Amino acid sequence: MLEEKKPLLQLKNISKSFGDVSVIKNISLTINQGELITFIGPSGCGKTTLLRIIGGFHPQDSGQVLLEGESIDHLPTEKRATGMVFQNYALFPHMTIYENVAYGLNFQKKSKNEKEALVKEVLAQVRLSGYENRKPNELSGGQQQRVAIARCLVLKPKVLLLDEPLSNLDANLRTIMRDEIRRLKEELNLTIIFVTHDQEEALSISDRVLVLNDGSLQQLNIPSVIYQNPANEFVANFVGHANLLTGRAHTEKNESFFSTADFQFPIDPSMASSSEELQLLVRPEMIQIDPNSNIKGEIVNAVYHGSYIRYQIQVGNQQLILDDHNGFDGRLLSKGDNIGLRIPKRLHIIEREKELSMT
Repeated sequence: MLEEKKPLLQLKNISKSFGDVSVIKNISLTINQGELITFIGPSGCGKTTLLRIIGGFHPQDSGQVLLEGESIDHLPTEKRATGMVFQNYALFPHMTIYENVAYGLNFQKKSKNEKEALVKEVLAQVRLSGYENRKPNELSGGQQQRVAIARCLVLKPKVLLLDEPLSNLDANLRTIMRDEIRRLKEELNLTIIFVTHDQEEALSISDRVLVLNDGSLQQLNIPSVIYQNPANEFVANFVGHANLLTGRAHTEKNESFFSTADFQFPIDPSMASSSEELQLLVRPEMIQIDPNSNIKGEIVNAVYHGSYIRYQIQVGNQQLILDDHNGFDGRLLSKGDNIGLRIPKRLHIIEREKELSMT
């Protein structure tokens, strides 16, 4: 029997403006105990502001923040049972790792032995046992990040808030720390809200992803749905790369087709029920090179990415992106080559207007 999800944090109709600029527009959502949810969106979309409202760093203009069913709007930051890890870690350079992690405990009525036990426990959780007497500048970027997380975890927060915590790390270390955060989440049943501008990071680490644009919630769902079934054109273009094909579906001699201004291809009959103009999503990895296809195009650019080669292909007046898996068989096409393209029959239809579900 599946365990019922337990709501922990609720945002109800949150709005926020700075002067005449509306930054957050009537956002509502529920975050469950033990869930890792990531806020993504372009710069200035409101994701960090929303995180700071939850943490008590910015008061909202309207709406409520509820923790375990109780409003925390009246509580200052230090009493909200939320822990914030900042982009720059904000460690005290003159303090040891032990002193940094124990800092917040100094404001609580705990004995020396209690503090030592808590710091020892949390340093073990982030795999930094034995580093107590070092200074932050003696640690790597990833280790400093773990100290910043430990400093929050030692206070036993009910919600951990991470504001672009990996942006200062190199690519390999980002991947390692991503796995570390996910491990901590699973082992400690942490509830985490993670803000990032890195879409791959969001898709790989999250239980659910919230996509924001211009202060409005565009979509909230599990990563696979966000990528494969985006709610609208903005999400399709923002998360990953997208070929958006505009045209109409029609049926000829019991076979269904989709026609754009430049080409047509067969589609699943279930997609041919509408006579209206449609917009279909084709991810670059969905297109295959097929010399027997009726869709012909010319390669205008080819970029080698190791595991795949990304081709830009001119088909009539439209340019398509194709990601071809590198089978290490020596097949590398070049600019100017003419190729045939096969597009799958079953594709996602981009909705023009879509009612968002907050479940």
